[in-house]
Amino acid sequence: MRLQRLEIAGFKSFREKVVVDFSPGISGIVGPNGCGKSNIADAIRWVMGEQRVKTLRSKKMDDVIFNGSEEADPVGMAEVSMILTADDQQFPGNYAECSEVMIARRLFRDGDSEYTINKIPCRLLDVKEFFMGTGIGARTYSLVEQGSVASLVEAKPEDRRVFIEEAAGISKYKSRKESAVRKLQSTHENMVRLNDILREVKTQLNAISRQAKKAEQYKALKQSFKENELTAALHACSDMCASRVLREEAKNDLQNRETEVRTRMQGFESALEDLKAEVLENEGLISKHQEKLYGAKNAINIKEQGIEFARRKIADLTARREKDLAEGEALKRREGETDGEITSLRSAAAEAEGRIVTLRAEVAEGEQALEELRRMDRACRQALEEKKNRHIGIVTEKARLKNMVSGFTRMIEDFARREAQEVQEIEVNGKRSAELNRTLENLRSGLSVDEAGLAELSRRREEIADELERARGELA
Repeated sequence: MRLQRLEIAGFKSFREKVVVDFSPGISGIVGPNGCGKSNIADAIRWVMGEQRVKTLRSKKMDDVIFNGSEEADPVGMAEVSMILTADDQQFPGNYAECSEVMIARRLFRDGDSEYTINKIPCRLLDVKEFFMGTGIGARTYSLVEQGSVASLVEAKPEDRRVFIEEAAGISKYKSRKESAVRKLQSTHENMVRLNDILREVKTQLNAISRQAKKAEQYKALKQSFKENELTAALHACSDMCASRVLREEAKNDLQNRETEVRTRMQGFESALEDLKAEVLENEGLISKHQEKLYGAKNAINIKEQGIEFARRKIADLTARREKDLAEGEALKRREGETDGEITSLRSAAAEAEGRIVTLRAEVAEGEQALEELRRMDRACRQALEEKKNRHIGIVTEKARLKNMVSGFTRMIEDFARREAQEVQEIEVNGKRSAELNRTLENLRSGLSVDEAGLAELSRRREEIADELERARGELA
């Protein structure tokens, strides 16, 4: 087995992918200090599964990823691939038929890492087992660095024995022996734990049996409780249905009464409209009579003013007559001259008295017409008052009927609300019945789970006993 090629990308100082070919014979890598010669040895050690950070000359594992420089940005992954060729010597294990084997390791900055053999993902243990017995490995004599020869010569016998066993090819079998011893130790611990589990299961078996009996009793009681609840719910449902039928009948009666009341209200409203029309007509007549009354009052006032004017004129004429009589006594000697004037004055007085009598007759007629108008006004007012009282009675009856309708409406709404509550109670009872059914099913499933758990414990007990007997037989 020979190292043929090494591919490095993103590892330490190698940002870009670098391929190092190792031709047959001795290969040497030369260069100035700090150019990365030791990083190639670190890459070989790292790809073979080295986990010690100090050996890789780092402080932590992600330090092996290229961290950037002044001229280049950092990368997020380090990858090293090692290509081995057989060279007339078969590879170990499942790779004996391969002429070349490529082992690769990747590390990401988030801490994830992966190993591959021939581009197939594998474990670190698979990589280590591949190199066991070949003399190649991260901690074997195949990699000798500065100071390693002196440490090998000066090593203790126990440390030197490791290198000798590796060179002899028995390290692989020694590793398998250690793995078998660890498995035996783990099996022994499992047997101890199984014995503890058996003792615990034995102690819990009686308790589980009692719990199973209690579960059966609970199941029977739950079934009886469910049947009783269903019976009670059916009785309650039948009672509610009967009550609902009675409420429906009462609701229909109330609706019929409401229809009758609405019909009566419509009749009252039509009568009220007729009364309103009659009242409006009477008010028109009253307004006409009031206009006539106002005209008569104006005529009477005019006549009274004329009477007053005539009275003042009569008073003036009387005063003038008395003055004339007084002057007549003084002017008797002028009697002859003033006879014509006296005659004219007497005729004027007689004419004024006739006019006064005529005016008094007209005043009397106006007073009679005024009294007739007042009587008609009182009659109209009385008729209007009666119609107002009838209107108030109709309005009161209408308000009473509206109150009755609103009361019936509230009763209907109350019945509807009660009906909705009863329907809701029926739905709640149905939901409760469904919930009880679900609870019963859950209890049944829980009981089934407990029974399954009990069966599983019994099965585990038998398997543990069989495994214990088998382990004892193997140990014997």
